[in-house]
Amino acid sequence: MNSLETTIKLHSSYVQKPVNVNLTNRLSVELYEDSRPHCMETAPLHKGLVLVVDGQEVIEEGMGFGVPVVKYHDKTYFSSSADVKIEKNQSILIVNKTFILDAISRKKFWRSTYIDDDVYSLARKKFEKLYLSNKKFSPFFNEIMELRNLAKIKTEFQRVKPKGAIKVNYEIHASEISVKADFSDLTLDGCEELLVLNEQGSNTFDTYLDGDGVKLIGNKIGGWSEATADQAFMLSNKSKVSFCLQRKRGALLFRGWENTKSRFSWAGLNYSLRPNCGIFDYSIWLIQK
Repeated sequence: MNSLETTIKLHSSYVQKPVNVNLTNRLSVELYEDSRPHCMETAPLHKGLVLVVDGQEVIEEGMGFGVPVVKYHDKTYFSSSADVKIEKNQSILIVNKTFILDAISRKKFWRSTYIDDDVYSLARKKFEKLYLSNKKFSPFFNEIMELRNLAKIKTEFQRVKPKGAIKVNYEIHASEISVKADFSDLTLDGCEELLVLNEQGSNTFDTYLDGDGVKLIGNKIGGWSEATADQAFMLSNKSKVSFCLQRKRGALLFRGWENTKSRFSWAGLNYSLRPNCGIFDYSIWLIQK
């Protein structure tokens, strides 16, 4: 393991600056105390670690590294509020972010009319099934998604009674980020699936590679597909930077990539867990050429 030489900038929420950790001469990571960066649909939601390459944030519409989302039988819960703490142990920096699961998504038509959740959910599931079973038509489906803008259909995240809190620890080294998510303070009644998202921007990360020799570029990666290799990579051909995750026992690893004008711009390797997980830990490896 390489030693970590960091410049740690700690700021209060009043200064509106993120925690910033330099990893190499080209790479650093940031963590905001509020919901920034504000980009497209995920603007109101709290993000995980934001990757910075050559001084530029590359998260785009992604959720960042190590972000919990929980699916219940009726709704999917996100975090619109959180708390950040920092620990320093010799050369190791540990950043703690507690995500409060207090937001659900609603679809609004034009300016004030909400679409019935059951009707929209049924239509969305049918669309996703068709999308996932016909990956070669991804550009066509992206055009359909863009038509939502013309129809003035927008996603709005509403605050609701929280389903609990999930504490995520990020232990930051020079080329490795160790993530530990603690789900023990989560309401399990009606819980169906735990997700841990690891997403940056799809305009930056345009290629998927894995240990089985699979290589996919852009739309060929698809919205959601299980990654069955022991190791999976998201690569930026332009920046020559990649992030890597491994399959973990008790979890499914999914790859995903979307780039829809004014709506989606994310590339990720996300874990799916059973509700009784408790604590889940894994590592993210950052590689540059």
